[in-house]
Order: sequence, then C-alpha cells, then structure tokens
Amino acid sequence: MILLIDDDGFYRGVIRRILEDDGHQVIEALDGAEGLEMYRRYKPALVITDMRMPGVEGAEVIRTLRQMDRGARIIAVSGAGTFYNVDFFQLAKEVGANVILRKLDPTDRVLVEVNRVLEAA
Repeated sequence: MILLIDDDGFYRGVIRRILEDDGHQVIEALDGAEGLEMYRRYKPALVITDMRMPGVEGAEVIRTLRQMDRGARIIAVSGAGTFYNVDFFQLAKEVGANVILRKLDPTDRVLVEVNRVLEAA
C-alpha cells in the first residue's frame, strides 16, 4: 500500500492512476496531519508526500515519520523547488527522504522511483 499526501487534487489523481495501473494499492491524504494519522493506522509500504502544504508541511511529515519508523520509505515531491529562500529539495534530503522528485517529472520516472524504493526494502 502506498500513502499519497498532497493538497493538490489533480496531482493526487494523476499519480494515483499511474500507481494503480501498475498494480499498487493507494490511499490518499489531503494534508500532512491526515497523512500522519493514516500512516499510524495503515502502516503503508511507501509514503509520497508533497513538501509544501497548508498546516503540517512535508518536512514535518518526513521528520515525524522518521521518529515513528526509522525504516519508513519516503518519496518527497515539490513543484516549488525554492520558495521564500527555502530549497525544498535540499530540505527533503536533510530530513530524510529516500527520493526527491519534481512534480513536473514525467510520470514514468515517478513509477520507476516508486518501484525502485519498494524493491530496495
């Protein structure tokens, strides 16, 4: 099971579709707080989290997941890159994301990285 945390409904829909078409089960959360609760409840094999969301942002999601489960597999995504002098890609790396992707990356790259992270476990 893959947990997809993102406040962008269009992006969630696209990623969910490509993952389900590849045979993955996907659950969705609209923000970081909901995502952390769903992680506690379902213990998914992989989390894909946006870095910029209202409320609990992706960096806090990743930090909390690492405290809860050091072995959690996490892919961070961001469409922002750098925003208000914060480099979200560097931040995602610092807090412990296994992989960092841009929202503009081709969907086939997303699928390759998802399968790579899951197989590495």
